[in-house]
Amino acid sequence: MKSASIWIKAQSQKGNIMKISEIMSILTKAIPIKDSWISESYGAYNIDDMSKDVKKILYCVTATEEVVEYFKKHNYDLIISHHPFVVPVPMLVFHTALDCCKGGLNDMWAELLEVKNAKHFSRNLGWVGSIEPISYDALLEKIENFIGAKVIGVKYTNGSMISSVVICTGLGGMVFSEAERTKADCYITGELMSSHVKDSRFKGVVEVGHTLTEFIGIKLFKELLPNVQIDSAPLDIDYFAMETSIGSHTVRRKS
Repeated sequence: MKSASIWIKAQSQKGNIMKISEIMSILTKAIPIKDSWISESYGAYNIDDMSKDVKKILYCVTATEEVVEYFKKHNYDLIISHHPFVVPVPMLVFHTALDCCKGGLNDMWAELLEVKNAKHFSRNLGWVGSIEPISYDALLEKIENFIGAKVIGVKYTNGSMISSVVICTGLGGMVFSEAERTKADCYITGELMSSHVKDSRFKGVVEVGHTLTEFIGIKLFKELLPNVQIDSAPLDIDYFAMETSIGSHTVRRKS
């Protein structure tokens, strides 16, 4: 799988015009509400006219105040947000449906790591399975090459080789105990609830950074809507709270 930074940099392509109704029809079929891990906000907000033309879409993980300002400054027509925080602009929200749908966030990570015999570990959330044995350092390098940035959270290893992983994008700290029960060697997630992982049964833990596991969602939207311009909100304004259990949301691009 290509580096996620390729999808982020592939911006400012001139696109065609689509109706919001057309966009909604395509996206709700590919990212259905039934795939949501929990009952939550989903779909269209602040859209009075579904026949409205859309030429430019801004994808973000979290619609922060800075993202909304960027949206207005650059004359976007629609926000597609991963997180279900509704702001006063036309927007579509998909959250855990995007995490869990076919081709969604967790699938992208499973594809990157070439997970075999994959199965969900918490209802329809995340994946657990085997991978080709790899050292922790090599695994970390593979992840950082994929996201085009340095992992900003907890990096823990007991020095063992990694031959199985459990993956959960976003706030995987909520299902840490369930992840442990899979007996996988390494937990890869966006954000933990606690940085104290040395007493866990994992041989390794990679806390990538909440947004850094989810900004890749733009890939699916570009595939589903190839004829309309879709850009990503810059990572310096698109962030979720403190991002990690160690309180860092400063992203350093991998050189």
